[in-house]
Amino acid sequence: MAQAPSSGFLTISGLEQCYGVKRLGPAEYILGIQIRRLNDGSIALCQERYIMDVLARFHFDTTTRGATVPMTPGLSLTAIPGQGTEQIRSWYLQAIGSLLYISLGTRPNIAFAVSYLARFANNPGQRHWIAVKHVLRYLRATYRDELLYTRGKTGITGVVGYSDANWGACVNTSVSTMGFVFYIAGSAVSWSSKRQSWVTDSTTNAEYLALSHAGKEGIYLSQLLEELHVQSDIPAHIYTDNEAAAAVARDPVRASGTRHIRLCEHFVRDMVNRGEISLSHVGTSNMVADIFTKALGPKIFSMHCYALGLRTRHPRLGSASHLRGGGGGDESTLSSAESPRSLRAPASPPPCAGDLDARD
Repeated sequence: MAQAPSSGFLTISGLEQCYGVKRLGPAEYILGIQIRRLNDGSIALCQERYIMDVLARFHFDTTTRGATVPMTPGLSLTAIPGQGTEQIRSWYLQAIGSLLYISLGTRPNIAFAVSYLARFANNPGQRHWIAVKHVLRYLRATYRDELLYTRGKTGITGVVGYSDANWGACVNTSVSTMGFVFYIAGSAVSWSSKRQSWVTDSTTNAEYLALSHAGKEGIYLSQLLEELHVQSDIPAHIYTDNEAAAAVARDPVRASGTRHIRLCEHFVRDMVNRGEISLSHVGTSNMVADIFTKALGPKIFSMHCYALGLRTRHPRLGSASHLRGGGGGDESTLSSAESPRSLRAPASPPPCAGDLDARD
């Protein structure tokens, strides 16, 4: 008996008939993101060429010293109006824009650093620019890192995520920083690092707001998989390292300390009661979302990078290997001559000297 054609095949055939589109085979690039298909069925995503272009724009080359982490742990910056020059501000905005695209595409491990530095886009000074160069130095050392999605034996069985918050992280406003990450096929597919909109009076409340923030994304991903017909009826599962926040989400009777929280922030409680989200506790040492709430040291940072699904592609073998522990001296040429023009970063402004030198 002949097998019915898939809906995807019918869609492509319809577009071909109506608009005369050409079949060019499997996609290799999508908006600057390179797609590699491995022999074992795995898929790897990276932005190596785009990162090379960005580094070239800011005059980073093979002599530039790499960094082991994108941001120094404990770094605290403040906005001082009128501190920097227009030249610094122009370069700062260009760098932040490029880094945001990289962090949203395939490099979740720089999301916190970029989100933090973006807060100072209106008034960047010398220290802010040095911090941006530190992120670029980290990318210089790890530009071959890619997200590796493995082909499982049982297929996709549901959405799994981690949610975390750093209470009172902002030294200027006392606002907490929250983050989440969701997994499909063994690697991160959705992540976020952002400040909460208002000050919370306890770690529990900060983590509770983070759960609501993550819960909305978990519901969206579950519905997306359902529309793609690859999702079972298993609810989105979210891990938290705060048992009190999970208890509040499960049991409204214990919520006396959250009566002041706005109604929209109780989203996670409603979803848990409806059975669309399930919660579990995980130890702080295994909380992957911690990488989205603060700057971490090299050892913990490297561990979480590996947990996110980031691997380093060997330049000759073309395969993903274990993540680099350090930001050493890879001496590969950072030429973007092979990069398609449509994938290159915007044209570079004139080289600047002094405080805009790319080398610290």
